[in-house]
Amino acid sequence: MGILLDAGTRVCVVGVTGARARADTERNLAYGTRIVCGVAPGRGGQRVAGVPVYDTCVDAAADHEIDAVIAYLPPRAYRAALDDVLAVRPAWAHVVTEGVPLHDNVAVLAAARSAGVRLIGPNTSGLITPGQAKVGFLGHASWLMAPGRIAVLSRSGGFTHDLAYLVSQAGYGVSTAVAIGGDAVVGQSFADLIELCEADPGTDAVVMYGEAGPALEHEVAAGLASGRFRKPVVALIAGDFLDDHERGSVFGHAGAFLAGPDTRAPVKRDVLRAAGASVATSVGDIPGLLRAAGVPRNLQ
Repeated sequence: MGILLDAGTRVCVVGVTGARARADTERNLAYGTRIVCGVAPGRGGQRVAGVPVYDTCVDAAADHEIDAVIAYLPPRAYRAALDDVLAVRPAWAHVVTEGVPLHDNVAVLAAARSAGVRLIGPNTSGLITPGQAKVGFLGHASWLMAPGRIAVLSRSGGFTHDLAYLVSQAGYGVSTAVAIGGDAVVGQSFADLIELCEADPGTDAVVMYGEAGPALEHEVAAGLASGRFRKPVVALIAGDFLDDHERGSVFGHAGAFLAGPDTRAPVKRDVLRAAGASVATSVGDIPGLLRAAGVPRNLQ
């Protein structure tokens, strides 16, 4: 089943005429994603892979029902483009764009919350419900992940693929995989998405990859400790190397930094473990931890 996206979700691609968006749109249509329209200012009336293009989301929504948006934008256009997206109030928007100015991002995320729109990202590679639909450039190599019953949530786009492949090879398969974004501030946290996984009858457990930096993992621990999250959570947290550098140092993702003791990777692991999560010390631990948690394999 999966969260957020299925074969019936009507998707609009913002920035659809860009090279990356064109390529992804073609692949995602071939996969089965229901892309009903695209948006590119000044390009209204064109078509990309047969998809009609409009100048704005407001124009597109006059002709199409839009459930979700995938956005490819230059950072300078992010705020204005998302104002247009939020005007049509899709259920969610997934933002690929990296390098978004922090103040613009904070303003857009606040506006999205006010509008009741889930915003995933920015700085993310995509979202996939294997065997049904996908957006972004996650899962272009379809053999990497088989449909199954484990949700994969990750700060890293590349690691989303690695974990989905591992879970599939171990005989579990993937219900949903979401790259939540690598920026310091992201729209949907691990806890936000785990709450959806809790309600999804097609998801048996969650595998998550976090990093040193903003304390998103502490929200997950609070949910587990309170009993709000009951499905097994297996977590891998990277970033111990940051302990050897000055506070405030940033590596890789903009969200991988140390701002205080609670943001250290070892502390996050301890907090999650104390709350009842299964914590991996390496990628190879994950299948065994799923077995130990009593999660049944569903693939032969």
